[in-house]
Amino acid sequence: MAEIVGAVASVLGLAVELGKCIVQPIKRQFNYLCCFNNNIQSLRKEAERLDNARNGLQLEIEAAENKVEVIRLEVVCWLNSSNVIKDNIDGIETQIPIVKRHFWNIKSRFSLSRKAKKTTEIMKELRGDCKFNPISHPAPAPARGPIRIGETYEFETRKQIEEDIMEALKGGEVNMLGICGMGGVGKTTTAKRIMKRARDEKLFDEILMVVVSQPIDMSKIQREIFELLGLELKEKSLQARAHKLRVKLIGTKRALVVLDDVWEILKLEELGIPCESGVKGCTILLTSRNRDVFTAMDVQKVCALQILLEEEAWFLFREKVGSCVDDQDLVSIAREVVRECKGLPMALVIVGTALKNVKRKYIWENALRQLKSSDATHVLAEVYKPLKLSFDLLGNPHAKDVFLLCSLFPEDANISLKRLTWYLLGLGMFEGIRNLKETRNEVYTLVELLKSRFLLLDGYDKHHVKMHDVVRDVAIFIASKEEKLVDSNFSSIDRWLKHSYSDCTWISMFPQERIELPIVLNVPRLRLLLIHYSQNSKIQMHDQFFEAIKELEVLSLKYLSFRSFPQTMELMKNLLTLNLESCIDLESISIVGELSSLEILRCHYCTSITELPAEIGRLIHLRLLDFSYCESLKRVVPGVISSLFQLEELKMIGSFKGWESEKDGKERKNASLNELQSLSNLTCLEIEIADCALAAEDIHLSSEIVKCNIRLMDHYDNEDHYYNEAFEKRVWLELPREISLGDWILILLRRTEVLELKGDGSVKLDLAQVQEIKKFGFRECSTVKKLVSTTSIDWSFGVFPVLESLKLEELPNLEEICDGPIEAGSNSFNNLKELQIFYLPALMYLWNCQSQNVSLNNLTTIYIKGCDKLRNLFPLKMAKDGLLQLKKLQIRGCSMMEEVFSSNDGEEGHITFPKLEYVLLQELPSLTTLCKGVESIECPVLEVMYIDGCSKFTSFVSSTWNSSCFAGHYDDSSHFFCNQRVTFGNLQVLRISGNKNIRSLFTSSIATDLVNLKHLRICGCNEIVNVIGDHEENVCENSPCFPSLVRLSLESLPNLVNFCGWRCALELPSLREISIQYCHRMESFTMGSLTTPKLESINIGKCEKLHNLSLVGFATSSGNNLSVAGHSDDSFHLFCHQKVTFGRLKKVNIFAGYEQVSNLWCHQIPSAGFFSKLETLRICHFGSIRSLLSSSIAADLVNLKSLCIKSCNEMVKVIGDDEENVCENSQLMFPSLKWLSLLRLPNLVNFCGWRCALELPSLRDIQIEDCYRMESFTMGSLSTPNLKDIKIDDFKNEDIEDLNGVVQLWFREKVKSLDFNLLSLFLFSLQGFKVAIRNFNNTFSRIENFEQNP
Repeated sequence: MAEIVGAVASVLGLAVELGKCIVQPIKRQFNYLCCFNNNIQSLRKEAERLDNARNGLQLEIEAAENKVEVIRLEVVCWLNSSNVIKDNIDGIETQIPIVKRHFWNIKSRFSLSRKAKKTTEIMKELRGDCKFNPISHPAPAPARGPIRIGETYEFETRKQIEEDIMEALKGGEVNMLGICGMGGVGKTTTAKRIMKRARDEKLFDEILMVVVSQPIDMSKIQREIFELLGLELKEKSLQARAHKLRVKLIGTKRALVVLDDVWEILKLEELGIPCESGVKGCTILLTSRNRDVFTAMDVQKVCALQILLEEEAWFLFREKVGSCVDDQDLVSIAREVVRECKGLPMALVIVGTALKNVKRKYIWENALRQLKSSDATHVLAEVYKPLKLSFDLLGNPHAKDVFLLCSLFPEDANISLKRLTWYLLGLGMFEGIRNLKETRNEVYTLVELLKSRFLLLDGYDKHHVKMHDVVRDVAIFIASKEEKLVDSNFSSIDRWLKHSYSDCTWISMFPQERIELPIVLNVPRLRLLLIHYSQNSKIQMHDQFFEAIKELEVLSLKYLSFRSFPQTMELMKNLLTLNLESCIDLESISIVGELSSLEILRCHYCTSITELPAEIGRLIHLRLLDFSYCESLKRVVPGVISSLFQLEELKMIGSFKGWESEKDGKERKNASLNELQSLSNLTCLEIEIADCALAAEDIHLSSEIVKCNIRLMDHYDNEDHYYNEAFEKRVWLELPREISLGDWILILLRRTEVLELKGDGSVKLDLAQVQEIKKFGFRECSTVKKLVSTTSIDWSFGVFPVLESLKLEELPNLEEICDGPIEAGSNSFNNLKELQIFYLPALMYLWNCQSQNVSLNNLTTIYIKGCDKLRNLFPLKMAKDGLLQLKKLQIRGCSMMEEVFSSNDGEEGHITFPKLEYVLLQELPSLTTLCKGVESIECPVLEVMYIDGCSKFTSFVSSTWNSSCFAGHYDDSSHFFCNQRVTFGNLQVLRISGNKNIRSLFTSSIATDLVNLKHLRICGCNEIVNVIGDHEENVCENSPCFPSLVRLSLESLPNLVNFCGWRCALELPSLREISIQYCHRMESFTMGSLTTPKLESINIGKCEKLHNLSLVGFATSSGNNLSVAGHSDDSFHLFCHQKVTFGRLKKVNIFAGYEQVSNLWCHQIPSAGFFSKLETLRICHFGSIRSLLSSSIAADLVNLKSLCIKSCNEMVKVIGDDEENVCENSQLMFPSLKWLSLLRLPNLVNFCGWRCALELPSLRDIQIEDCYRMESFTMGSLSTPNLKDIKIDDFKNEDIEDLNGVVQLWFREKVKSLDFNLLSLFLFSLQGFKVAIRNFNNTFSRIENFEQNP
């Protein structure tokens, strides 16, 4: 019983618990339905409380944002959640009226009530979480924030600099870097780009930039750094701030501090920026216009920014000015505007912004005019300001004068520092300087200062500088304000007459046109006058020209025409510098002797001066006398030279040679070498001596001579003269016989840097005494057998250890350079850079590798020509170890040379020429390979290779382990460039000609690797079958070959079958020009498809088997490759594919050997776009073609300028009429056609074969020759408004307005002449027929007689 009661109790308890679990959810669900209004009211009340909380929090957020604080993330998340809830409430409120109207919809009422209840509970929980203290925190320091630099662009001229700096920043070994450049060149922008990249790549924790500017304010710089780092600035003293900043920067893991616009030395330690090399973590990047600042501050890496390239400048300008410059009326002017900005980014941005979206042409023209004028301050004011500031802060007044003086020269001129020296000396700029050498040194020093501030730029050598055009405009502006010079771009004499230059002190004229000079130059304060015409102007000076410029100190004239100076010249008693250049009519200079103060007298290329008169001897203050290249100067009055006892430089190269001797005691007509002994201050002597016997004179020259150019030689190479301007001491000796040399010449020889020897007498000269020579030339000596003797003379110090250039020419018996051993480590020829050996038929080797230890570590250029006994150049070991600097290798006409580098000990391996750029091997009939002793060769920077007339050359390397590319093994697998053995990855130009053995040039892998090849020419290789040989397994069939190839020429290859010998999708994406000539077996260009989207010119001739250019496939459109098109007829078409377009093709030239081709293009050719860019079309020797163009293709030739059709015997019409869409009386135009030639077309009836209105608006010249059936030019109307010349055989007619009429008249005249000729021919033939019958009868009668009498 008890058990039953217990069981019942358990069941009842379980039922009660189950009821509780079921009743409560049922009750809750029932309440959603019954308590709808209560739930809605609770929702609205809680929503109001949440709105209040949100509004209060929003006020706190606004207050924090006003303090530039950062809102905490959880606050932002709470706001986002509350906004979501608010959106939900709005949705509920929208549904409430609907539910109330439809009260019987219990389901909707239940659902909305439940949603309101749940939302209320969420709002209560959310409101409870709205307890934030604080809601924000201070913003992070700007040094940790994102870097915004605005719109910038990447340019090639800047990319490498950015990469170099980024690499240094990543390496961490360099802690101070500098970017320098002229004002406005983009230093700050480059620094900001580097900052952004460093932030994006997370290289630094702190990155900040501070502008230093001028004058330096240490307190301001510190304050800005503190703000950027988020530090509190409580300290008052610089030292305390510096300590705090130093602790902060050292404590930072990595920091980048950019100091922009640094003008002078900045003491970083005093600022608190750690810059010691041992301190890690802080890297400093500086920008400056003064390179010397970086040197003084021990900046470890300096990068100089240059101006933009022309296309870069155009891109930047276009980005700023907008698309308006694409207008055809504006683009040329816009280009001129860009050129006037001279690649300076700041100028481009300023001008581009000013002209943004301007479309009126006159505004552009006005802007261009202003930019071209030197007074463009209102246009480029923002560019001028920093450049003017650079000038003001030079400090050195002489540097300012040099800067302003450079503005006297034309735009983009290479300014000679010699000229600056003459002009500055004449202006008396350097007081206290005693001589020309010291003046020159001062000028060079000041120029270096200006270059370090980027106010001057490097010229083409160390003796010249350039001035950026914008900088020049600033200099002219400054000088004009200081009344030193005026705008020198005079366009006419009116500029002289209309303006008063009474206060001007400098005037410079470089007119490009013939502009007359005023009668009187009325500028009384003028001190310097430069008048340099660009060519022989025939401009003369009036007698009164110098009357009003008595204070003149410097006068320089070029290309003026006058026989003698005006008499008023003698009034210029203050003239110190007189420079005359190319005044070719000047004959008399006697009046110059009246200029008693003159110190510089230079007459250069004044070719009519015949005498240096006695009056010149009065110029006792003269320091420089230069009569170089006055070729008519035959007499120097005796005693003139010796009178100029203060002379420092005497130059007469290319003029006077008639020096005489005083030994014979005769009265002299000319100066003697002994007069030079009076010139104790002489430092530079440049003279020519015709009489080689004077080399034995006993004279004593000044010990101060540091520069000489002595030539005892009748003829010399002018090219050598200009080349040797880099050398200060030069001696040319032509000794046709043995002559004892005087001490004066031996002293000069011991010090000379350049020595040129010529003649058989040179053999006795002891070359051991000229160890300082850097350039040595020896030629035309038949007696020399060895250059130097190392057996009889001690050369332990080395043979020519400083020699840089050696040239040996026409020494027929020279057998060796050195006749004995050369010890290792002697530095013999160690500095040799250039080696030239010409026509030495007895020379068997350059250096004996067994006994002559020569190091050629600096050799860059080798040129060998006409050395028939030379079998090789160098041993392989020397090439491997020594020729690491070789850049240029040329070998020509050495008939016995078998290899360039020899190996006698059987060594194999790899050889690299790391700097070789240019190789030419020409007319070497015995050459088989570069080297037989190596397995592979690498030339990573080789750009140009010519191999011409090397008939036995089969490969570049030839080792014992693989003979597949060996000479004498010519199977189908051999290639000129052997796979995996030749690496010429940078090759750009390749020419192979005259090789009789190679069957293919490249393997497929090498063709794929030659990514930089631009020009390829193969000529006269009789056995070549394919340019690219068989396909290799490891090369993808779709691999592109020659992606950079621009020009391809295949000529005289009689066995060439195709360019590519395996089926692939050949891509030549850059090809623009192709020429195929005399390739008689060539049937197709490639066995697969071909893509050439940029092709512009096709030239094909004498390729008889090349019938279908769809096989050649010279262009594609939208990636559709060409393939063979099928034809239902038997005719041949040259261009045949519907999906082909020649949209870039400009030139087509196809001639000879196409007798079976009946149409150039089939009917599938599209109606537009096929030849839209074609400019030149030349078709010759097509035997079966009856018409050249369809009407649709003719209409597409809108850019055709020249059309020539020749020797197409079956051609009836140029433009056919076989198209269905041709309408009678329609219009056809060739808008650009200028030249038309129709030659030797015996069946041509007319140009256009259907009646249309033919318009040739640009046609100027037409030639028709041997077109006997041509009745008229066209069947319809014809318009040729610009026709200038008509040539039809020998027919002459003055009427060029009616071309049709002229052709018809010519045809009628031809018919008349033809009728007469036919009648003559008939009569002649009739007479001949009678003679033939008579002869036949006589013969027949003889035959009968023979039969009757056997």
